Amino acid sequence: MKRLFYIGLVLLGILAACTHQQTDFLSPTDVHDAEYALLIDSVEAAFDGSKYHDFTDSVVSPALGFYTKSDTPRDYWMQARCHYLTGCLLFDNNKLSEKATAHFVEALNILDTHFDARQAPVGRLYSKICIILSRLAFNFSDEQCSTKFARLGLDCASTVGDTAWMLRSMANLGLLYERFGKPGEGDTAYFYCDEGLRIANADRYPYETALLENSLANCLRHSHDYDSAIYYFEKSFALVDNDCQLFHKNAIEKAFVHYRARDYAAALADLEVAYQSKDENIKTQAAYGLADCYEELGDTLRAMPYYAFVKAQEEKRVTELNHNAEVLSVLNAYLKEREPQKGGKTLLWVLVFLAMAATFAGYHHVYRKRMTRKHEAIERDLHEAHGALEMQAQEALRMKVQAIYGDKRNNTFSRILEVFNTTYPDALTKLKAAHPDLNETELDICVLSMFPFRTKEIADILDLRENTVSKYRTAIKRKTQADSFEVLWRRFVG
Repeated sequence: MKRLFYIGLVLLGILAACTHQQTDFLSPTDVHDAEYALLIDSVEAAFDGSKYHDFTDSVVSPALGFYTKSDTPRDYWMQARCHYLTGCLLFDNNKLSEKATAHFVEALNILDTHFDARQAPVGRLYSKICIILSRLAFNFSDEQCSTKFARLGLDCASTVGDTAWMLRSMANLGLLYERFGKPGEGDTAYFYCDEGLRIANADRYPYETALLENSLANCLRHSHDYDSAIYYFEKSFALVDNDCQLFHKNAIEKAFVHYRARDYAAALADLEVAYQSKDENIKTQAAYGLADCYEELGDTLRAMPYYAFVKAQEEKRVTELNHNAEVLSVLNAYLKEREPQKGGKTLLWVLVFLAMAATFAGYHHVYRKRMTRKHEAIERDLHEAHGALEMQAQEALRMKVQAIYGDKRNNTFSRILEVFNTTYPDALTKLKAAHPDLNETELDICVLSMFPFRTKEIADILDLRENTVSKYRTAIKRKTQADSFEVLWRRFVG
């Protein structure tokens, strides 16, 4: 067991060394690295804040080329960030881009190969990419793939304790479940929205709170609770600037609520705001809403330009769908390839558990052995103490009986029998029950032999001849099959 204990300790040490990756990949290494890092930070800040921008993928390409020249942890980290931002820029300009997907998946592959997702910056970047990939899968109506990436993003953010991206992941899951028709209770849209808002602090996480309120408003909108939906859309409005995509997204979705309530004037006001968006998808939806509102008001002439814009965008979207048919296969392939890694992590945890179990078993064995020795020592001491006390008690009893015999008064046996029955109240009864063939004289001799009296003394007490007492003692041993009177009484008095 000691060997097992030491093996467990060694396994724990090896596993700790394998799972701990101490890498310094956050600090720039030279001036050029610092310049590219500033550029990447500015592009990433625009996307993190959902701000409109004029960046293109050509802005990040030189940085990606710079960091692919070597293979240090810093270079791999910046490569992953460059692939992520290139994917964001392509996705921002082309909502269903295979190229964007390829960059996102390449970033994930770099993170999987060279980093530990439990490191805060790695887990945060992982969460960002997974949120976008869940939206990409949603555009192709693949519910399983979409929710898998969304949940993966939430898991990564939760693992590293990044509250901001955990809240964004919850808002994303709430919106996805609502779009897939699962508002409901439990692990559905309302659950993630309510749980996120319970955690969120609007002063500390204004954009994340706005995202959660937008998701909740959409749930309420599709549940036909229009007043509550407008209330949360307005709350979300108040937390973002008008140069943020979420601002125009709130406007168009609130407009649809007014449209459902046939408040066309309010709907037109919000749709005009949304139509100013630089996001083609939001602008297209706003144009479609404007055309419908003017059609309902009987102003077909004002509706026609918006219908024409929508038609052109739809034709463009069909072309993009045809050109990006492999997006889902790439995403599902990544998820499938990732399964063995999950299995590997499960195996790792199994090994950790076994090592801990071996260590515990070693400790437990040593502890049990020590406690067994301790208990044995205590029992031995108690047994010796009990034996000493018993000997003292027997010696005191013998002295008392000998004193009665020495008085030479009448009724000596009766007084001795009284002392015996007081000290051992059940002994004589047990003896009679065990050996009913013993007569009264034999029982009396048994009692006197307990102390012990010699044959001559017993004969004196019972007023018998010594020879008669000897015969009785021999008969008693035969009937009870006892070698001695000491052995006989040990059966009944312990």
